[in-house]
Amino acid sequence: MPVGPARPSVNPADIPGWQTPSTKALETAAQQNLPLVVYFPGEGEGDTAWYGRELAEMAKKDAVFIRIPYNPDREKSLFDESVIPTSKLLTDNPSRDYKIPVGKATVLVTDSWGNEYFRFSTPPKHPELKGAVDKVADKVDATNKKLQKTYDVAKAAWDKKDHAGTLKAILKNFKEGIVGVSAQEETIRLYHELMDAVRAEVKDLSEKGGAEAEKQLKTMKTTYKGTAVAKDIDTALAGLKK
Repeated sequence: MPVGPARPSVNPADIPGWQTPSTKALETAAQQNLPLVVYFPGEGEGDTAWYGRELAEMAKKDAVFIRIPYNPDREKSLFDESVIPTSKLLTDNPSRDYKIPVGKATVLVTDSWGNEYFRFSTPPKHPELKGAVDKVADKVDATNKKLQKTYDVAKAAWDKKDHAGTLKAILKNFKEGIVGVSAQEETIRLYHELMDAVRAEVKDLSEKGGAEAEKQLKTMKTTYKGTAVAKDIDTALAGLKK
């Protein structure tokens, strides 16, 4: 019976030190200010499907290498989604949330929080990958500056007690889907302050009662649809109708 050619052996030292997507891996990257190289292998591909001495060296000092287990499932998450963006790497299905094509190996280069900046439809060679990794810091800086401008608009509205204007600017930042960067963290803190203020307003209207309170609550229901106070407003309106 004919025997096919023997597969070349792979030096274990040439295999990058793959990590799993975890809070620990992201914390390590953040502490060392390292980008992530996130590898989504194709079906049946093992650790030796993408390797090389230069890649292994990169994984030691230039970036944290993360390998996501193959998963063909792209069904929408059954969990309630918050308006606050969360890391796609730490969800129950990163392949779905990064919109990775089923069955096709894909490599992402992200910042230490998992924000995507470069995507390769086939595993790149070392020079191309290194070039992308080296550009991440500038990409993060530009992204943070963009979010900061919108945060400043939100903060100005907040200082004027313009809650609707504050929320509008906050949601604009949230829709970018960026996590971790300082301007987004400030935006999240302001969002929580806003939600606390709105809850207090809802409580006052609920206790006040009457047609005017109901009218204001109905307006607020539209304004704050999908936010953390939506249920509080519904409860208050239900209480007024009893």
